[in-house]
Amino acid sequence: MVEAALVCIAAYLVGSIPSGYLLVRAFRGVDVRNYGSRNVGAINTLRVGGRWLGIATLIADIGKAFAVVLVTEFVGFPPWVVCLAAFSVMVGHACSAWFLLTERRLSEGKSVACLLGVLVGLACLGLWPWYVAVLPPALWIAGLVAPRLLTGRWWRISPVTMAAVVSAPVTVWLSGVRGAPLGLSIAMALLILVRHKNNIARLWKGTEPRLGERHSAAAAQQRSEVNGQAPDPGRSADGGEVHEP
Repeated sequence: MVEAALVCIAAYLVGSIPSGYLLVRAFRGVDVRNYGSRNVGAINTLRVGGRWLGIATLIADIGKAFAVVLVTEFVGFPPWVVCLAAFSVMVGHACSAWFLLTERRLSEGKSVACLLGVLVGLACLGLWPWYVAVLPPALWIAGLVAPRLLTGRWWRISPVTMAAVVSAPVTVWLSGVRGAPLGLSIAMALLILVRHKNNIARLWKGTEPRLGERHSAAAAQQRSEVNGQAPDPGRSADGGEVHEP
């Protein structure tokens, strides 16, 4: 039990590495949490820092969850410990110790990319079928692309994401998988839904944006510096209100 606890702590610390924050700080010189949704995930990083930083963040967040799953199994821990470690890395991303220790506040990560890393990792280990890992991202892509093809506009990303996330435990249950993997899939879905509470509130108010609205943090900061004012993290570079998933 002590070894399992140490593994979960290590997984949590790995998940706490704020990839998006570090990349935007390094390449744009701004704090991604001061703009848009204040999220350190790939979507907000894409909007604040640009496409390539968003893609790099996505790969890093998927990779850290995938690595935790495979390393935990490789060391020789049983499936239930692998599942606990997988959930720990997601909690680490959603509630990063990095910011808790340095600034005494939590990050706003949603752990969606980490979910994909976990889904693929457990599929590689044979703890659930591969279609469990394939179906949620396929639904996510279809939910975004279909409205684009039919109407010429992207749809809102948060309801598509939540629907794809909920499909994971449903698919695991229908596949006949039980025990720790099923419990993990339910816990992951609940964690991500809770982290979408602000998106749910904006959907209810009708203020949730569509995909493709990029917020340029650098431009907003430069404009504020020229005017001798601190940048307003709640406004976009053109002065409009920012509402992000």
